[in-house]
Amino acid sequence: MLVEQEFQFKKARIERFLDAEFEKWFPSQAKISLRQRQKFIEHCKSRIKEQHGTDLLCSLKFTKQGFVYFVLPPKIESTEKGRVFQSFSFPHIFYTTHCLERFNQRMEVEENGIMLLDSLLSEAMVTHGDHDGYLVCSEGVFAIEEEKDRWIIKTFIGYDLLTDDQKKKFFSLNGISFLPGEMIANEGFDSDFAVSDEFEVFPEDSKS
Repeated sequence: MLVEQEFQFKKARIERFLDAEFEKWFPSQAKISLRQRQKFIEHCKSRIKEQHGTDLLCSLKFTKQGFVYFVLPPKIESTEKGRVFQSFSFPHIFYTTHCLERFNQRMEVEENGIMLLDSLLSEAMVTHGDHDGYLVCSEGVFAIEEEKDRWIIKTFIGYDLLTDDQKKKFFSLNGISFLPGEMIANEGFDSDFAVSDEFEVFPEDSKS
């Protein structure tokens, strides 16, 4: 009950803050430019993170009906591994506090990190079974522990923090669709190899 009361208190403060900031930024009903909308949302997310952390799910957006937002509580359980946060998208998946905190730091997240983790995890799901205890996405690697009825995401390792051996292990040809952008050539002539035939005639043959 205490957790619910704490959430309701934070929710009310966030809603009052958002209403007040909107009136301050846009006192008239004139048309609001896309740039103004982006700056306003970035400002609000930064302030909410500073004052309330990133545990809450706080979605802000502009629609045809105007500025809308919603605030939802985190789903937290106490386990032998400490507090774990349930995924908003996948009921059987839980993130450890360590995973969430490290992810927010590494990715410089200005909002609830669970939303972005869920997005990356949906991408990584297709690699389940390829590497025991790990899932791979375009931004890095999830270390997971599979229990009877749920998965615990222990941590997230960004691509830049992987060793050369780990990059070779996780980002091999089997995981080629998840190669980071900096490893993919813009032009076929600049590449060291091709995953599939992209040329009807090989470059060296085109000169003959």
